[in-house]
Amino acid sequence: MIRHILFWNYTDEVKEKHQEKETLIKLKESVEILKDIEGLLCVEMEENLSSGYDLVFYSEFENQEALKDFQNHPLHEAHKKRCKDLVCKRLCGDIERK
Repeated sequence: MIRHILFWNYTDEVKEKHQEKETLIKLKESVEILKDIEGLLCVEMEENLSSGYDLVFYSEFENQEALKDFQNHPLHEAHKKRCKDLVCKRLCGDIERK
């Protein structure tokens, strides 16, 4: 199993307009659509409770191939388009659980 973890910050525009709560709702709704992707075991987007980044995207995949397929899946591509103006400064980590 592969754990795929991303950290994101809200864009300056989201922060300047104080739209963090509304944006989190939009992001969580968008993430829900990803649950239908084959090989994806779980996925969620939540507010980060630690400092440094605003959000955490957490997902688990059956294996490396499933993660690779996810990257170019049409549902994921659509999700990225919906989120591109809402988040920035991504940090990514993948770990394998044996």
